[in-house]
Amino acid sequence: MDWDLCRTFIAVAESGSYLGAARRLRSSHPTVGREIAALEAQLGTKLFVRSNDGLALTVQGRRFREHTAAMEAAALRAEAAVSATGAKARGLVKFSIGPTLAAYWLMPHMASFIETHPDVQIEFVTHPFPVSVRKREADIVLRIYQSGDENLVGRKIARLGVGFYASRDYAARHSLPQHRDDWKRHNIVGFADRASNAELGRWSDHVAREATVVMRCSSQADMLAAVRAGVGICAMSCIVADAHDDLIRVAPDKLAGISDIWLLAHPDLIDLPAVRAVIDFVTQRSRADRVLLSGAARA
Repeated sequence: MDWDLCRTFIAVAESGSYLGAARRLRSSHPTVGREIAALEAQLGTKLFVRSNDGLALTVQGRRFREHTAAMEAAALRAEAAVSATGAKARGLVKFSIGPTLAAYWLMPHMASFIETHPDVQIEFVTHPFPVSVRKREADIVLRIYQSGDENLVGRKIARLGVGFYASRDYAARHSLPQHRDDWKRHNIVGFADRASNAELGRWSDHVAREATVVMRCSSQADMLAAVRAGVGICAMSCIVADAHDDLIRVAPDKLAGISDIWLLAHPDLIDLPAVRAVIDFVTQRSRADRVLLSGAARA
């Protein structure tokens, strides 16, 4: 059986459409359609039916999916076993990481990685929606929470520090809070997306509960812009705020190590030389930058 046709089947089954599968496979909508038709002809049965939500698996399709899942896992193990004997890391590695850590932490070091591993290409996946390693949307993920339910392997590599920040202009116009009652005279930039920032939002609300919330933002980029414009005080990742000399930390003793940073990968991928090269690089950087990430350097 043609494994390429099976890969196309898996992509369609997981994305629910020919277009979604084409994007994942870097193919085209017509090509995916032809390959599914060829596979159905080969098997003598329909694998998909159209539904309101896109393409759904038939009964036969669901049975075939169980077998292709085992084939996919075996293919990954075979690739890892063979590639692990190679002398040089090469190939594409999809790396899911938040935009903040990508921009303010890893990007300044990427030139040295590329110089050391010229045959490894990293594709940074920084959109806010969680990606699936099982679905091969990423090979490695850097998450600000534990591994979840995808059977990933990895470790906690650092702690991400958060503090309250204000612009120097705001600090010049206001006496910054030192005690709980002082917050009554201050403005706070709060969190609009409480679902994805639940822990940080609760911490901010607890410490600055006497302050006036004058604005809420859903992204750290908008929060940074608001604070730098002198709108008010905001709880932010130290690695972001500490990079701007026009910001000052408020109540330095109120530094919170809010989130653990986890580096995770699929167990069948970690022995691929290219994947291992990226894992080792990120791990080494986290050790070197542990104080920077925690925010303790400017506390």
